[in-house]
Amino acid sequence: TLYFSAYAAFHFYHLIDMYLAYALMAFITLCSGVMAVGFNSMLVAVLGILGGYGTPIMLSTGVVNFPGLFAYMLLLGCGVLAISYRKNWHLLNYLSFVCTYVLFFGAMRDYDKTYFWQVMPFLAAFFVLFSTTNFLFNVVNRQKSTLLEAIGLVINAGIFFVVSYGLVEEVFGYRWVAVVTLALAAFYVAHVYYFLLLRLLDRELLFCFAGLAAFFVAVTLPLVL
Repeated sequence: TLYFSAYAAFHFYHLIDMYLAYALMAFITLCSGVMAVGFNSMLVAVLGILGGYGTPIMLSTGVVNFPGLFAYMLLLGCGVLAISYRKNWHLLNYLSFVCTYVLFFGAMRDYDKTYFWQVMPFLAAFFVLFSTTNFLFNVVNRQKSTLLEAIGLVINAGIFFVVSYGLVEEVFGYRWVAVVTLALAAFYVAHVYYFLLLRLLDRELLFCFAGLAAFFVAVTLPLVL
């Protein structure tokens, strides 16, 4: 009801402008998160997430604004991670993952290469965020990961690699994709080093990190040569 009220005030009756409607819907989402934690209700959190990610769709004006949209999505994703970590509601992370990339690919219909520097940093931020959500709770609480976390890591890495390949290749040429693959390899090697340094002997995650690092090193060679 609250989301629809803000939507109607903007679209139907023109009582408020888009920015105020956005602010109202963001406030409703924030309140949903606070209520979900306070009343220990994952259902309220799910409704708030769906409303939060639905806000850009409901208030779409057709104007291309990648930084504004992606910054909002990144902030929302961090909020979901905070709630999920506090309450141990892993479902929220997967819901946020799906909603973020659905909105991302929907927005990319208006993309051309002049927007590269508006899109690439946020794509990398989404990748880091959802890579972290897959294992943060397990690491902090020293709990063994499951196959679900490993699959999530691989899917997240695959989406980032495929999309960034297209973005970088269009602007700089395919050889520069090697910069991305080397960065990914270093990213996962750093994870292996960190796990070993803290004696976090989670064999499944270590195997996944090492395998991804090896894959991106192997991919780098044919790109360069």
